[in-house]
Amino acid sequence: MSSVNTMHRALLISEILSNIISHISVDDRPGVWPFEYVTSSKPTLFALALTCRAFSEQALDALWNNFKGVEPLMRCPGIIPAPQKSLQEDQCYPIIPTETQLAIIARHGHRVRSLRVGTNYWRRDYITQAFLRTMAGSFKVLVPNLRSLEIGFPCRLLHLVPLLLGPRLQHFFINIRDYEKNGHHLHTVLQCLPSYCPSLESLVVLKSYHLFREREPPFVLPMSHAIQKMPKLRTVTVPAITKDALLYLGGLPSVTNISSHLPAGSDLEDILGSSRNPKLFENVDSVNWEIKEWRDVEVFTHLWPHKLTSMTLRSEVKFDPSLLQVLCDSLHVREAFKNLQYIYLYEPIPCRLSSSIVITVDTIRSLFHLSQLRVVDIDTRSCLSIGANDLVEMAEAWHFLEVLLLNKTDGSMSSAAPMPQWITVPEVVGFVELRPSLKRLCIGITLSTIDDDYDMDKASLHALRPRNSDSRLEDLTLKYPRDEEYIRQTYSSDFEILFSKLFPRVNQLHPFQEFQILHSDSIEPHI
Repeated sequence: MSSVNTMHRALLISEILSNIISHISVDDRPGVWPFEYVTSSKPTLFALALTCRAFSEQALDALWNNFKGVEPLMRCPGIIPAPQKSLQEDQCYPIIPTETQLAIIARHGHRVRSLRVGTNYWRRDYITQAFLRTMAGSFKVLVPNLRSLEIGFPCRLLHLVPLLLGPRLQHFFINIRDYEKNGHHLHTVLQCLPSYCPSLESLVVLKSYHLFREREPPFVLPMSHAIQKMPKLRTVTVPAITKDALLYLGGLPSVTNISSHLPAGSDLEDILGSSRNPKLFENVDSVNWEIKEWRDVEVFTHLWPHKLTSMTLRSEVKFDPSLLQVLCDSLHVREAFKNLQYIYLYEPIPCRLSSSIVITVDTIRSLFHLSQLRVVDIDTRSCLSIGANDLVEMAEAWHFLEVLLLNKTDGSMSSAAPMPQWITVPEVVGFVELRPSLKRLCIGITLSTIDDDYDMDKASLHALRPRNSDSRLEDLTLKYPRDEEYIRQTYSSDFEILFSKLFPRVNQLHPFQEFQILHSDSIEPHI
């Protein structure tokens, strides 16, 4: 007589079990459930690991796959107590693990594939420091199969990082928050990367905005030297880079994405000049440049040799409409930019809000010739004057448009223009109908005509039938003038009903006031 508790033999097939566990391991469900309704998968994986030997290995691999901090490696062998038990206050004691504890750490450490470490992810940094120092004497690499490492240490703790660097590491991310007193520790980490991590494919080095605003970061030279010893890089994001290192990246066929400070025009001419290798940057399809001088942008657009699909320009100075128009004209006429699918034009938040600078559709009209565009994100600190007819032009020009974001941060839409153009809610509906491929939209509107455009009686709104549309719009941000806030308050709940009927597929609606511009160049926003 067969047992009713016999496990189905299909579960003994590794591929089937792996597929089941891959669904259990997903904790993030953006756009479906709020965070508080998402139950962590870790208890389920832990229970599965204890079910039987057939499940144990794959369940443990999934359980240990991704961690924030090294506390789990300290907690598992009993070096520190479980989370529900508190450590004695201000007690610092040496950590001397036994052979058994080291074996437990080694057994589970090799399962970790992704690790984020920083002062936000541990309770007592002196205990963690003591643990990592001790492990450095026992292990060459604490997590030998690590693929992704994110570092958020202050520079004084970066001497602990080499223990976490291993031969299989592919993605390295570090956020530099300070430098002056302990910068040599950062240099040590950068020097270790090429030899410790020969498989590195992605390098991301960020710095806090307040660091080295007036000069080039002093770690650029050792970082650039390290980059020139990494032959498998695919994506590079760094605050700045030397000319030799950029030339090295251009010669790597594996590199597809570069994000850095745009080199000076003279350096670009040396790198991209006609005497150089014509295959330089041949596989790079995405660039992200921070701009100091617009004349450097002209050199870049004139000399860039190969086709791009994505381009981001982050200007350290305010967009000048005439220079912006020259840029757009260059993108239109150069073959290298004909296949652009993603374009992002940003001004940094510290730029002053200005009502005297007006960017009109004529400034960017040349972009209408880039018919492959899918994402257009123009975020200025000036007035962006776009009218209903301009939206129709955009819809007709960009057949594949999926994301359109216009001054999504703080800039103004139309209200300060010499001849104000106002986009009404029905005109937004019309634009969405003309471009059903649109998934995300941020645009400025007026609420002043809402009474004329729709019957705002609550009963009428409830009776309004949801719009039957092929639109794929899911995320909508509507920014209205500050002096129309009273309209928003008058119809607060009614707006929710109206927009749910007009945009039935939208699961994220954000109605915001525009940032008020008191007078020309008068506001310095908080940083």
